[in-house]
Amino acid sequence: MSINSEPHIHENVICANMFVRKAGKFLLLKRSPHKKFLPNYINPIGGKVEKDENPYLAAMREVQEETGVAVKNVRLEAVVLEIQPYKDKPHNWLVFHFSADWESGELQPTDEGEFVWFAPQDIPKDRLFPSVREIIDHVVNPNDGTVFATISYNDKGEVEETTKSISMCALP
Repeated sequence: MSINSEPHIHENVICANMFVRKAGKFLLLKRSPHKKFLPNYINPIGGKVEKDENPYLAAMREVQEETGVAVKNVRLEAVVLEIQPYKDKPHNWLVFHFSADWESGELQPTDEGEFVWFAPQDIPKDRLFPSVREIIDHVVNPNDGTVFATISYNDKGEVEETTKSISMCALP
């Protein structure tokens, strides 16, 4: 972009998700069977970033609202750009994935689905949200840096392998 030119305006839906760790396991959410998109699939806890809210604060808010739990030691694990996952809508989705340690609180029920605990090796990849499936091995590995991924979907909602791109920032 040259000096004083108009910026590109993107239509992105921005989301923030959190993988909560406790006793060697991760707290995830099995989506409600009443969800329109991918019912019963497993996803981290999270949701859409509100206007004028940054992704970090959104992830913290979503965890508190959906679970009643406080977290600590938050780390950015992945940033995923989903290219027009809903083919009938012009939006891309930009998803920030964080991990954190359980600090305090008791799980409360949610209309979003059912909370489930998984050891990293037991996370059922076939039931994971498709974009999460692509990054999960990096998210649960504490020795990996932050992952940046671009993912496109075919008409069946499956990840289009020919357009998938995954990069990682190394840890110091």
